[in-house]
Amino acid sequence: MKRKTAPPDCESTLTALPESLLVGVSGGIDSVALLHALVKIGRKPVVLHFDHGWRTESSDDARWVQDHAKKLGLRFIGGKMKSPAKMHREADARMVRYAFFAKTARRLRFPHLVLAHHADDQVETFLMQLLRGSGAAGRGMDPVSKRDGLILHRPWLGVWKKEIVIYARDQRLKWRNDATNADTRHRRNLIRHRVLPYLQKQFAPQVAENLLRTAEILRVESEWLDTLCVEAAGQAQLPLKPLRSSSLAQQRRTILRWLQNREVKNISFTDVEAVRGLLEKNIPAKINLSEGRFARRRSGKLFVE
Repeated sequence: MKRKTAPPDCESTLTALPESLLVGVSGGIDSVALLHALVKIGRKPVVLHFDHGWRTESSDDARWVQDHAKKLGLRFIGGKMKSPAKMHREADARMVRYAFFAKTARRLRFPHLVLAHHADDQVETFLMQLLRGSGAAGRGMDPVSKRDGLILHRPWLGVWKKEIVIYARDQRLKWRNDATNADTRHRRNLIRHRVLPYLQKQFAPQVAENLLRTAEILRVESEWLDTLCVEAAGQAQLPLKPLRSSSLAQQRRTILRWLQNREVKNISFTDVEAVRGLLEKNIPAKINLSEGRFARRRSGKLFVE
């Protein structure tokens, strides 16, 4: 029998979102389904699309998204990479895309951006974080987070891709297909098409569900640990005495959040441990950090200079 109703989470998870929204739409099935669901619950988001220019058909995708937004009676704002040939890494492309989102949000004074990341994306992200050795960052993506003045909403982190596909087909939606999603030279695609299927075959069919649950447990516990460190990490100068009496986990988390609050970039576990080493009086009172900055111990406090 043909399914007549969509999985409830596809729309019900969106009702708590603010009224004034931006939504990132690539033209793929996930973001098109998200846009459709937002319109169905009565929202009129501003549609944002960024053309990286990596594929010959990327300009066609941009026009398709623009036309689709127009059919829905929604405002469309597009951005485009100026020199796509110079952008080789997905991390760099993501940085430029978010810069476009942030600039548009400031101009419109709409800080809330909704993205279509789903449970499969969460599992892939979490697994990549673990394999990279991300430490405290190994918890997947947050349902709500802040970045460069944006408030990012990912309401579908608990919705699986197969549910989105069912929803899109039930609603008779059309979307664009990106052939590069099958290219296993990209790490996320390698995780999606080879690593996860291998783990499911060798260990358990529910590996993805187990990883999603673990990411959620770690995310909530991480938020709790942050509450123990928020006061100390917010200080410009980090007092050594209370830090020395803290547990190892609290020391590491306090130092990590303190460095982040000081806008130190590319913080690694090695950086955190080096700063933690400054708690010992018998070692040098200065260690190097990224981008020419350093941490120093002086008068019973830690400084970033």
